[in-house]
Amino acid sequence: MKFNYAVVYERTPNNYGAYVPELPGCIATGKGWQEIQTMIREAIVFHIEGLIESGDPIPDPQMSVGEAMTYHIASLSDAGESVPDQETTFGMVEVEIARPKTAAVS
Repeated sequence: MKFNYAVVYERTPNNYGAYVPELPGCIATGKGWQEIQTMIREAIVFHIEGLIESGDPIPDPQMSVGEAMTYHIASLSDAGESVPDQETTFGMVEVEIARPKTAAVS
């Protein structure tokens, strides 16, 4: 199964952070740009595998980069924050997840 999720990346003075708006709680941090890209990809896979294990539905990725930007700005506004001084970048990340094995029928 392939999934393509919009991701929000933020560069702070000390590191990078990233999150996936359509996967609440799916976040990552890294020291550099390459590391954060690897870390958020791994976080997405881990998050989806956890949903599968728990029997929870996997959110169908529908958000575009533009929608992720709108979501991010609205989230800041809802929290009473202005647009941050740090650099914010938006992108798409594609991951492939192995189909879950089904239980054998006896």
